[in-house]
Amino acid sequence: MMASDLESAPLPKGGSADDGAVPVFGRLGWASRLVLAAGTILALAATAIMILEGFSRYALNVSYFWAEESVRFLMVWAFFLTLGVAGFRQCHIRTELLVQRLPRAVQRVVWLVSCAAGMLFAFILAYSSIPQVQRFYSMGMVSESSLELPMWILFLAMPVGGVALFLYYACAAWYAWRWGDPFAPEPVDDDPDAGVAAAMTRQEPLL
Repeated sequence: MMASDLESAPLPKGGSADDGAVPVFGRLGWASRLVLAAGTILALAATAIMILEGFSRYALNVSYFWAEESVRFLMVWAFFLTLGVAGFRQCHIRTELLVQRLPRAVQRVVWLVSCAAGMLFAFILAYSSIPQVQRFYSMGMVSESSLELPMWILFLAMPVGGVALFLYYACAAWYAWRWGDPFAPEPVDDDPDAGVAAAMTRQEPLL
């Protein structure tokens, strides 16, 4: 995470008054935005290929040999590339009912344990996939279609995603230790617009 990912702000949910100004966890810096843009482009490209393949099959009775394989490669990379960014944007699933009922000190322990478990999973994902990438690279194995794409490029997405996920949980653990809840979503302003509120409070004459 870049330095611009943590910006000082008024106390967010999960901060404490003793800490003063608490940085907001999950603000994306330029590097994270670049990764998100790349993942979005890959996903959109895969979607466009699927639409083209579907239209070609049913309208032109033609199937492209490279479509299925290209979509598979693009979607795998789009998923693993944005695995860590999804955490910083707080798009991972979170169960809040029990943790919010616990005392503040116990909540901090739960946050740290969750981060440690996430770091362990990310480490296993990245470390166990490296020998697989090396094996496909040394064997020179390519894909089944005539594109003959190197398979090690596809499996390289796994250690990349594992490293990104590890960095997310490491940053979340530091935030939980130093400030507060790294998994809390940003508060949403549910108040109506000023004009709408004025219209709602205006007294209309009864007919």
